[in-house]
Amino acid sequence: MDVPYDLNKVKKGDKNAFRSFFGYFYPKLMALACRFVDSQVAEDLVQDVFASYWEKKHLIEADDIHSFLFKWLQNSCLNHIKHQMVVQDYEERVRIAEARLEAMGKSEEQSEVLKHILSQDLRELVEKSISKLPPKCAEAFRLYYFADLSRKEIGERLDVSNRTVEGYIRQALLVLRDELRPIFFLIFML
Repeated sequence: MDVPYDLNKVKKGDKNAFRSFFGYFYPKLMALACRFVDSQVAEDLVQDVFASYWEKKHLIEADDIHSFLFKWLQNSCLNHIKHQMVVQDYEERVRIAEARLEAMGKSEEQSEVLKHILSQDLRELVEKSISKLPPKCAEAFRLYYFADLSRKEIGERLDVSNRTVEGYIRQALLVLRDELRPIFFLIFML
C-alpha cells in the first residue's frame, strides 16, 4: 500500500514527514474517536495520541502503524469513557447524599444526622471504637445514639448533670472521629 508519509523520517524527527503522517491519519482517527465520544473530546484524544506518538516515536516499534494508532486511540477513548462514568457515579452519589441531608433538615446538628444515618453495618465498627472509651463516656454515647434517650434521661440514669452528658458525647464523637477517620466522611455520605 502506498502511503503519503515516510515513517522512517517521522521516527527521525522530520517535521514535514510528521505533517504528512498527521494529515493522513487525522481524519481516520477522528472518524474512529467520534464513534465513542463527542467531536470535541474526540479531537482532544486524537491530538493526545499524535502528541504522545511524537514524544515516543523513537521507542515505538510497530509492524502495522495503522493498527497501532487505532488501538491506542480506542484505548484512550475507553479510558475517557470509564473516567466519565466514575465522575458521573460520584456526582450522583453526592446528589443523593445532599438530598438525604436536605431531607433531614438543614438546621439539625451533626449529632442528629449521625443518629439518623448510623446503620447496622457501621455499628460494629463504632462499637469496637466505643469499647476503648471510659465506661461512663461509652455508656452515655450508647444510650444517646443507640437507645435514643435524651440527655436529661441519660443524666438521671448515670447520676450526672446534662452538661457532663454533653461532654461525654462530645468526647466520644471526637474519639470516634479519630478512630474511624478513614470512613468518618463516608458515614455522613450514606
